[in-house]
Amino acid sequence: MKESKGLRANYIDFKKFKVDTFQDDEKMKESFIKIFPKVMKGVRKVYKDYKKELENLPKEYKTAPKEFWDEIVEKAKSLGIGLVGFAPVDENLIFENDQSTSIKILYDNGIVLGMEMDYDAIDTAPGPRAGLEAQRIYAELGIATNKLADFIRSKGYRAIACHPLGGPILYPAMAVKAGLGEIGKQGLLISKEYGPRQRLSMISINAAPLPELINEDFKISEYCKKCGKCSVTCPTKAIYDEPIVNENGTITRIDSEKCFPQFYETTGCSICIETCPFHKIGYNMIFKLKFYR
Repeated sequence: MKESKGLRANYIDFKKFKVDTFQDDEKMKESFIKIFPKVMKGVRKVYKDYKKELENLPKEYKTAPKEFWDEIVEKAKSLGIGLVGFAPVDENLIFENDQSTSIKILYDNGIVLGMEMDYDAIDTAPGPRAGLEAQRIYAELGIATNKLADFIRSKGYRAIACHPLGGPILYPAMAVKAGLGEIGKQGLLISKEYGPRQRLSMISINAAPLPELINEDFKISEYCKKCGKCSVTCPTKAIYDEPIVNENGTITRIDSEKCFPQFYETTGCSICIETCPFHKIGYNMIFKLKFYR
C-alpha cells in the first residue's frame, strides 16, 4: 500500500461554485442544477467504496496478464474515457488531506484516466458554457471512473477509484508518469490528443505487472517556455513566471489563492485552456506543420 509523504492539497469548497453564473440563461442554469448532483453522487460512491476496501485489505498482489490490461483499456474507451495510462503510484504525489473523499492509502499501481472537454464549449471560456462543460466532465468522468473500478472488481481484483474533482493524488504529475503527455506552464496536463482540454482521474489497483511504458519526448514543456500565452491572459495573474520547485520534488506552477476565486466564480474558468495553442491548433499542427520555432 502507498501513503502520503506529506503533500498538502488545496481545499476545494464545493459550496463556492456560483450557480449565479447561469442566471441569464435558464436552460444552462437547469443543466447545472442537474449536473452538480451527479458530481456529488460520484464523490459519495468513491468514499463509500473506499471505506469498503479498508474493511478487508488484500495481503498480496495479483498477477495480471496482458489481456487484462487490454480489457481495461477497451472498457474505459466504451465508457467515453479517451486517455488511459499506467504507472506505479508515487507516494510523493499523494495528498495527506484529501477533503473530498478522505482517501489516505492507495494500492501500489495506478490507472490514469482522461476525458476530453468539448472544443467549442471551451472556446467560450470563461463564459457559462465553458463552466458548464467543466462540471459536465467532472460528473461524467467521475461516473466512468466508478464504473471502471466496478469492472475491475468484477474481474477479481481490488480497486480504489479517485474522483476527478479533488482527489487523493496529483493527477497531472501521475499522468506524465503514465506517458500521457507533459505539464504545461499553467500546471495542466497537455496531451497529444486533446492539448490541455481534458480532466483527469485515477484508479489504484492491486495488480501487477503493469504494461510496459514507452517513453516519449513530447517537447511540450519546451514549447511552453517560449509561448506563455496562458500566463499573459490569466485574469488573476495566477500563473508563476518561474515554477517553484518544492523540497519533495513536486513543482508548483499556480498561485491557488489567486486562481481559486476565479475558478469558483466561473464554475471552472478554463481561460488558460482556451488560450493555449495546444487547444487552439493542436499538437500535430504545432510540431508537424512547423508552427513551432
